[in-house]
Amino acid sequence: MLETAASPAGTGEGLSHLSGPAAVIRQVVAAHFLRNCPHVLEIGGYLQPITNYLTHTPLSVLSVDPKTVPYEAEELNGRPCRVRHVARKFQEITYDYAPRSYGLVLLGYSLKPFGRREPLGQLLFSLIDNASTVVIDYAPELERASSQVPEIVSRPTVRVHCSFELFLDDEAIAASPYAKRRFYVLHPAG
Repeated sequence: MLETAASPAGTGEGLSHLSGPAAVIRQVVAAHFLRNCPHVLEIGGYLQPITNYLTHTPLSVLSVDPKTVPYEAEELNGRPCRVRHVARKFQEITYDYAPRSYGLVLLGYSLKPFGRREPLGQLLFSLIDNASTVVIDYAPELERASSQVPEIVSRPTVRVHCSFELFLDDEAIAASPYAKRRFYVLHPAG
């Protein structure tokens, strides 16, 4: 059972690329593209899950990251919503969403293998293929992300709704590879 915390928001304290004033821009942009999704599934929310940035009230929000602060609530934005932040690898969870009923969020994309299971496998591809919206943000200068994201956006099951680069003018990250970001918003093909 997850512990209920006073607030689902974490901070990136101690991590310059998550603690500067521009760090939350990514969540705000992602939340915009998720506003019509009845369910929100986030993989990799770390210490700043998308939950507090959502402007609509979905039926549920699930944020999965091994380092997230466990959290559970039955309300979001003053309305009923099942909110869960689960401190596990995404490969350890069973997902039972109806196709096209959820938005998938992959901010700061940098998925690692889990044991012998690669991040780009049947589970992740199934979640991508069945989502109504997929939002991916990553630092193109990071090899792991830049080698995996093209395989995701070129899947025949999705089409690029929009893509853009984001330059975070933030002293906390200016000299790091995290200042330049690339966003993709994907919708189902056809």
